[in-house]
Amino acid sequence: MKGKIVQWMDEKGFGFIQPDDGSEKVFFHVSSVKTDARRPQVGDSVFYESMLDSQKRKKAKSVVIDGVRKDSSSSARSRSIRVEPPKKDAVDFVSYLVISVSILATGFEFYRTGSVEKSWFFSVPAVIAFLVINRQKKPKDKTFHCSRCRKISEHDSRTIKAWNNGFVKLYCSACHFQWLKDNPNQDKQSMQSQGRGCLGVLVLLTVVPILGCMGLYQWLA
Repeated sequence: MKGKIVQWMDEKGFGFIQPDDGSEKVFFHVSSVKTDARRPQVGDSVFYESMLDSQKRKKAKSVVIDGVRKDSSSSARSRSIRVEPPKKDAVDFVSYLVISVSILATGFEFYRTGSVEKSWFFSVPAVIAFLVINRQKKPKDKTFHCSRCRKISEHDSRTIKAWNNGFVKLYCSACHFQWLKDNPNQDKQSMQSQGRGCLGVLVLLTVVPILGCMGLYQWLA
């Protein structure tokens, strides 16, 4: 189908197309635009395919701006740019060492004294080191290419948190909003899963080894 863009909000990444047949306006998102040379503008003539979203509303997909040649080299460059995951640094390795020494010291002190009250203090450095390892880092670059619309966007608290959680495919605010709209239950499930994962790691790194040492001592005694 063919139409003309009659409304476009670039900061939000969506707009509306007025079909040439005079039917009602059609919503479209920047992620559905196939022309990479530039962003859409009001007045652009476009070719598109019509579809229904999850709420049975008409929207456009595979939108191509008429008269604007697709810049394949630009597209290839943007696809080749990927976000590097967080890397461990010297502070992280020192923290792992502190955790190991702290757990061993806790077990030894419990073995020597047989008292939980006198040995628990040695596990405190392990907890602190665990918090240091899980501190929020910042990406080297302040900007990133949106994995959906390929727009260059600045990092915010949402993308930094996602990056620290290991995600290398990041989305701009407009694409993230659209994703939440299409998948209303996924964001909550992801947050719950991450919370359970962090708690599980904390238990494995601190509580389990300490309890194991105490149990071994009691079994030997």
